[in-house]
Amino acid sequence: MIGGVLTFEKKLKERFDSKLKRHQLVINTMEVAKKQRQFPLMELTMKLLKRVYCWNDAPGLRFPFIGYLIIGAYPIVWLIPSWLFIATSRHNITKLLKAVNEQIVFFTIFYKLYSFVKNFQQWEQLFYDIQRAFNTVHEDIDIQIQSILGHVVKSARFLTKNYFSVLLINCSLYGFVPMVFVVIKYAVTGSYDVPLAAPVESNYFIPGYQTNFWIWLPFDCFLSAILQIHGIVLFSVECFIWNLLHATACLFRILQVKAEQLGDSKPKGQSSKDIQNFIVLHDLVLRSAGKMEEILRGEMLFLYMSTIFALCLMMTVMSVAFKDVYLLIIMACVFGYCLFQTFAFSILGSELIEESTAVADAIFRSKWYTQDVKSQRDLGFILMRAQKPVKITAAKLFVVTRDSFTQVIRQAYTIFTLMSQFLDNTEI
Repeated sequence: MIGGVLTFEKKLKERFDSKLKRHQLVINTMEVAKKQRQFPLMELTMKLLKRVYCWNDAPGLRFPFIGYLIIGAYPIVWLIPSWLFIATSRHNITKLLKAVNEQIVFFTIFYKLYSFVKNFQQWEQLFYDIQRAFNTVHEDIDIQIQSILGHVVKSARFLTKNYFSVLLINCSLYGFVPMVFVVIKYAVTGSYDVPLAAPVESNYFIPGYQTNFWIWLPFDCFLSAILQIHGIVLFSVECFIWNLLHATACLFRILQVKAEQLGDSKPKGQSSKDIQNFIVLHDLVLRSAGKMEEILRGEMLFLYMSTIFALCLMMTVMSVAFKDVYLLIIMACVFGYCLFQTFAFSILGSELIEESTAVADAIFRSKWYTQDVKSQRDLGFILMRAQKPVKITAAKLFVVTRDSFTQVIRQAYTIFTLMSQFLDNTEI
């Protein structure tokens, strides 16, 4: 019995500590917002975007020139060498499949960066629209709304910090770590394998690049540094898009709280004002979400299709070269990156659908019947609009959800089994 009491007290203390932390987060968010006079939307992500010259300090300016140079160097360093290797390689099917797989992933990354630059003005407008939407509610004293705001700040920092670390480790495993192993082996034994390990299967930069250690070492250091820079740029852009999607879903969650408060005991003038503010905020969030879907629809189709082929090629390479540790590490890095990309958008797509449709339920649960006829009519129109879920689509062909992620895995496995049957009859 004493043990049961102690367990109950422990659970009660844990629940109290959890609530205390949540309230402290709410207080901190309100204090930061008051100091800055605006909601700190994706603060860390925006700092990183400015550091890599992919964002401006003031709105309305063109994409930074140095950012153009960094992204413009991407195809020169990572795409063209792979194309040349694929076009001239005929002897080793394993390396050829690896190069084709890298080409798919590298081109998908380049398309993502190119799309961000091309739609930079629209992304900038979206960010400031969503920033303005949060500014209208960041001083709201409702504990639920402040808890959501605190979650937006905390989740954005969590994703940015952790994804930054994971992606840098991934880039290091792909480029820097193999180089260190070669250097250690050469220092200990005085010999090294030929061809030398490189971030891409190509030696078209400098003659003898993958056969001469003293040519390979400085150039591989340069390539590894470029890989890290492009990794940071890619990480910043991806975190920006993911955090913006999540922030939009959280705005729908705030709208749910506000919808349930409609019709509460308030003066008539204040009640009508709250309804008008709700309509304006809902319209702003809907337009932002629609614009986001319009920008991302082409990128989503390209991402899903490329992920299917990249995954099946990676599984094929890993199955035929399971004794090559270096190749397995490289493929595991790419495999994890592709899966996480598709998974992240699938989860965020489902979240947008769920949170946007929940606004209609919140309006229905409110005391709308206590409003005057005009307000009831306005709420009726908002209810009809809210019943249509906000979706992220892949070129209008399918909706990006958790189910679409499982379909990607199934399709990739189906193609992999077909390729395995073909390779069983081919001499590797």
